[in-house]
Amino acid sequence: MGLKDGKRVQNLFIERLTRPHNNESNFFFFILQQLIVMWARSTLFVLATVAHLSTAEQVGHWDDSSVCADPDGFAKCYDKADDSYTSCITNNCAGGSTSCVKSCNGDRDCIAKQCPNLGVDCINVCECIRSRDQIDCTASSCWNQVYSCEYQVLAEDLLNNCIKQHLEDIPFWPPPDNAPGGCSCNFGKADKQELQISNYIETCANNMTNLNQMSDVDDMTNYSQACMCCSQSAVLSTIYNTCPNTKPSLLGADDWYNALLVNFKWDECGEYLDAYDCAGDLGFGASSAGDTHTFYKPGGFPKNGTQTLFNTGGVISSPISGDTFTWSYGEVKHTVTVKSTDNVVTASATRTSGNADSTASETGASSTKTGMASINLPRWEATVLLGALGLALA
Repeated sequence: MGLKDGKRVQNLFIERLTRPHNNESNFFFFILQQLIVMWARSTLFVLATVAHLSTAEQVGHWDDSSVCADPDGFAKCYDKADDSYTSCITNNCAGGSTSCVKSCNGDRDCIAKQCPNLGVDCINVCECIRSRDQIDCTASSCWNQVYSCEYQVLAEDLLNNCIKQHLEDIPFWPPPDNAPGGCSCNFGKADKQELQISNYIETCANNMTNLNQMSDVDDMTNYSQACMCCSQSAVLSTIYNTCPNTKPSLLGADDWYNALLVNFKWDECGEYLDAYDCAGDLGFGASSAGDTHTFYKPGGFPKNGTQTLFNTGGVISSPISGDTFTWSYGEVKHTVTVKSTDNVVTASATRTSGNADSTASETGASSTKTGMASINLPRWEATVLLGALGLALA
């Protein structure tokens, strides 16, 4: 069992894919399309088997929904969200067919392949609605698990599926460090920083305050390359700094390297990272740009962590936001009423196994890419950055 590093990617840059770009940025978008296909076919994050699995019911990302304060209500709520998803597609998407959709059991990749007349954009909207409903289900009936690894993946689903979701409006995300009932790695925190970095790359490349101080074309070219190198280093440095003990493979670093860095002059970035102040002059140290202050260079990454992802145990004994709270998707307000507030479930630590063929090096990776040898599929942020870099280079 392992971590699905992103199910389907939608982001703020997707609507710009039809813009004309030069050959280099076109190559970005070719890679982008290939990654979307790979991610759509990968499997979702699940937790390792626990002692009472025989009586456990899998609900969404939770293998064992009995850890929830209201497991029955949680399962029923998820079933309702799935039924609404099917109805949304059947009633609103062109060529909708109940039998076609139901035959896929709600699996988006299956629906896109087996029911091609539905329209991808329409399916995306329906899936966004389901993700929001699942957040409501968790906040209502599994409120004691909102700092868990599973909930962090659920928040990723919301961001993948809903292009207008404001980061600051997602309830309980990212969790605070060392939260009770939390995950061994606060990858939600890394997700947020990576998306901020991705959103900032265009701003860096088009910073007229900096560009107006340059009259030489070579200086401008070097500046654009520095923006790209700083963004690449910032993303990878965030992975290593946020969860230094976790296998980078579980956090997407391998394909960050293979799909993004190898193809876009990462090995030449050392001189740019030495010559430019990424955090200060180029702005990547700002809180809105990812708050990155450590920028590892090619060949200079720390030793890989060796831990898999696991929930650390502990108890959330009462709803974090009270018995009733409201969260927002754009202008839409969601009011959640918490259930079974007196049911305190003590969850033991549970551990995931990670990918069987992905083991971190005890001594770092090869001399050409230190600390990067055993890192795997990127999550949805990779596509955001790929799109942003393509626009910046256009």
